[in-house]
Amino acid sequence: MKAFYCLPFAFMILIACQKNNTSEAETSKTYSYWVSDKESKNFSASSLQFLARLTVDTLSKYTYTDVKGIEIIYNTMDAFKNPIEASGMLLIPEGFEGMGPLISYQHATLSSDADAPTNSGLGANELSIAAVMSGIGAVVAVADYVGYGHSSDHKHPYQHKENTAQTTYDFLLAVEEYLHHQKIRTNGALYLTGYSQGGHATLSLHQKIETENKFQVTHSIPGAGAYNLTLLTQEILSKDEDLPFMSGYVWVLEVYNRIYPTLNRPLSFYFKEPYASRLSSLTAFNASMDTTLIPQNPQKLFKKETIDDFLSGADTEWIEIMHQNSVHDWSPKAPITLFHGTADDYIYPSNPESAFSQIKANGGDIHYIPLEDLDHHEAFAPFLLGALKIIFQ
Repeated sequence: MKAFYCLPFAFMILIACQKNNTSEAETSKTYSYWVSDKESKNFSASSLQFLARLTVDTLSKYTYTDVKGIEIIYNTMDAFKNPIEASGMLLIPEGFEGMGPLISYQHATLSSDADAPTNSGLGANELSIAAVMSGIGAVVAVADYVGYGHSSDHKHPYQHKENTAQTTYDFLLAVEEYLHHQKIRTNGALYLTGYSQGGHATLSLHQKIETENKFQVTHSIPGAGAYNLTLLTQEILSKDEDLPFMSGYVWVLEVYNRIYPTLNRPLSFYFKEPYASRLSSLTAFNASMDTTLIPQNPQKLFKKETIDDFLSGADTEWIEIMHQNSVHDWSPKAPITLFHGTADDYIYPSNPESAFSQIKANGGDIHYIPLEDLDHHEAFAPFLLGALKIIFQ
């Protein structure tokens, strides 16, 4: 769901450059996923140190190095399994000699394509978080996801587990090919992490990796993710109050309704009028949807029979789609550490508790760190510190 945490924006310190392009003809002769690359951004150690100190003062304890950012175009698939090209950023510390890990950082909800990692500079955004991680001493891969960056002509399949896993996995394959071509080695460790939408994406990718058996995950560190979407939907539809994330949940439902043939219902099936007509007139659903289009109280937005059928279990098609896109019930091989604010009013704490209980019951090595009395925004900083401690311990 949408991440509303923010970073201080008291700086304008990005130096960008363009160089070392690799032609598509060169890469396509040898590699299956990596299409092309462009060194598009450089981040100085001093700017990363400054950013880290403004974000969370404790981050200033780390020593930072200069980081170069490589924009990678790669082969993957859209939500309907059509082949497409997508993009992502690869961040590499200057003078990296293989002593650090590879981190796959899954970004949170974006308000616009301008916020995509490949379109961002150093500032209050997801790319900057990844750059700080890289500056400490890691190669960091950040996929834009389908719908952003190079693939912005496609609709973003928000919270769609299969496509999120596929595109982030394919980006890791492209990164592997690029690093091999450039003779850049890591220490062999692979960490997965992300917050909010990135938390769900992290466990989706983790499950995909262990299914494919190509990479070996060292540790997975998601924060504030919606892992059990059936439970989240039940909780939302049971509320009779204004909720701060209704536009985000409507976006999720629109994505699933459009992608899955077993749904593919008119929006008037779910929503009362005039809200169904207002939503049907939209050309695109995204995080910046006008909240005045719909009431924020689910009892005022959804039809009563729609709510009753989901909560009673009668709407088996909708329930099944929510289950398919959940990541709370499986048995991982690599350890997982969940972080979540106990006062989170976007993704309720019952969600990570559900994932923790079910994965543990399945035999998984999972740990849950509740961040006491912190909401969705406030929990991000301690999550980031906790993730870095695990990675760079």
